[in-house]
Amino acid sequence: MADLAYLDKSPLLFTVLKNLSRNRVRGAYRTTRLLDRFGYFANKAVRVEIEPGFSLYVPIYRPERWDRRDLLDYEHDFMDTLVQAASASDAPLTIIDCGADIGLTSVMLAARIRRVAEVVAFEPSDEAFPILQRNLSGLALRCEALQTAVSDFTGKGKLMHPAYDASHHARYLAPSSSGGFPVTTIDSLALSPRDLLIKIDVEGGEIGVVRGAAQTIRSANSVILTIEAHPQVFARTGIDPTRVLGELAAMRPFAFTVAEDRRLTLDLTRPFFEQVEDKKKIYNVIATSAGPC
Repeated sequence: MADLAYLDKSPLLFTVLKNLSRNRVRGAYRTTRLLDRFGYFANKAVRVEIEPGFSLYVPIYRPERWDRRDLLDYEHDFMDTLVQAASASDAPLTIIDCGADIGLTSVMLAARIRRVAEVVAFEPSDEAFPILQRNLSGLALRCEALQTAVSDFTGKGKLMHPAYDASHHARYLAPSSSGGFPVTTIDSLALSPRDLLIKIDVEGGEIGVVRGAAQTIRSANSVILTIEAHPQVFARTGIDPTRVLGELAAMRPFAFTVAEDRRLTLDLTRPFFEQVEDKKKIYNVIATSAGPC
């Protein structure tokens, strides 16, 4: 895509139309679509301050057109549960962000968890990666952005769209023998034992990421790991979220929390979506190491 314009202030019409749309004012959505067709939002990323000292650039050409209010409300059950789990210690924390997109989760966590000392973020998308680099460069801590996918093999890969969703968020990794971007493993980072927070958002490739991180997970001082339980992804891959969690539990003891239903006690011997109330909802599961390996 063309070079992005990184703006420190939202265009006036974007702000006005965003507020009108949020208040369901008639015609706001249609006007936004019309301006989009004429390129008003094209190739623009706007700086949004999360809190003093923490901000990120958000692409307003994407259909969601996030502003600050959207970011602060982003996955609030998931983010609150994750922050609570990560706040149980004062030791320096390394975030490994798999499927980082523009770095939203990493920046939000760094803003709320003061013990974050380092971020390693993986994102293979040509569209998202430059924004990820820009956003991580604004953090006052060690950061590395890698235009690489993560799995249990090293090689090349490409991004594929599922039949049910054409958005960039739904693309998943497929191995490629004819070029593409690099694919690697978390174990290849050769991290020394430390406290880790591993966020996995890879649209069905979770079991590969976990298998490719086995040595790292076993050797870390402590691990917090997240996966997304998505009913459509499960239908496409046939890999139940509890199967992924079971492989994780075989590496070391973990406690599991479903962010959207904290009262639920997961039974790893049963299919995940048999245990939740809404079978069509997307859930986030947070695994917290419950003892030594």
